[in-house]
Amino acid sequence: MRIFCLPLLTTLVLTACSSQQQQVDVAVKTPIFDPWCDYAVAGLADNVSEQCIDNATQGDVDAATNLGYLYAKGILVKLDKKRAMTFYRIAAEQGMPEAQYSLAEMYRGGAAGTPEPKLARYWYEKLANQSHSLQPSQPQPLRYQAEAQFMLGLMDMEGNGGERNFTQAMKWLKLSSGNGHSEAPYVLGNFYLDEYNQPQQALNWYLLSAERGFAPAMHQLGMGYIEGAFGDVNVSKGKLWLRQAAELGLAEAQVDIATLEYNGFNGEPDFIKIYVWLAAASSQGNEIAKQRLKLITAKLSEQQLAQAQAMSQRCIGSQFHNCEISQ
Repeated sequence: MRIFCLPLLTTLVLTACSSQQQQVDVAVKTPIFDPWCDYAVAGLADNVSEQCIDNATQGDVDAATNLGYLYAKGILVKLDKKRAMTFYRIAAEQGMPEAQYSLAEMYRGGAAGTPEPKLARYWYEKLANQSHSLQPSQPQPLRYQAEAQFMLGLMDMEGNGGERNFTQAMKWLKLSSGNGHSEAPYVLGNFYLDEYNQPQQALNWYLLSAERGFAPAMHQLGMGYIEGAFGDVNVSKGKLWLRQAAELGLAEAQVDIATLEYNGFNGEPDFIKIYVWLAAASSQGNEIAKQRLKLITAKLSEQQLAQAQAMSQRCIGSQFHNCEISQ
């Protein structure tokens, strides 16, 4: 999550600031000099300053981006998505990445009415193709640029806002991946496996995504090794990847670990272990886990059930990092 709460240093945007609001103990007794709404966005002011409104209206990109965020969230002003988009557009037209991405997201999601994917694509492309001008000798992606490229890849793949174009989709996804996006290589892996039937290419992309901490890629690697999708079957390697995904909280991986245990991949099934992983997935709302948990509960003695429940509490309380049976 991207959180920028230092006043007067940066701006905040619609899609990345769900935790910016901060409570302060000292009441604001006099108006704060806040011509760019930095303090307002950071939760350190009790009103939107007139200077901020004036600056935003006159085209200041920081004030316009921040004011757009405030209207989009209904913070210190009445919630008004259309007005938010008006201020985002002022900044977006001058190349502000946060405003371009937020505006594209609002068009794609139909924040002010019907979704408008073509306008969303327009602003995603503005950001995706924009050059970083501050350090030309060491070019780096702009904030949200990898996200914009990723969204364009998905839109081309799905035909959202135009015809399906796999070639364009691959181009955008590879650009996004090259800029450090964690999910883009996972989508590329799926594409190479499902569309092109190139398991080694898929494996390379999954590994890149997993190295960046994307749990679904770890899950795909785990099942791929167990099922032999990448060549020879390697159950031990597959279980390691599944465990990593499960510890990151991926319910599907937790269910698959329980399923492997039930099917005897470790010899005789350990029903307490199965219960623990199903309970972990069930705690996250996984319906398959909820159904299977009832069946496993019936197989446990009263003493085993008490042990399994205690272990489950420890597993869930540790954010799934302490889920093994104590010896």
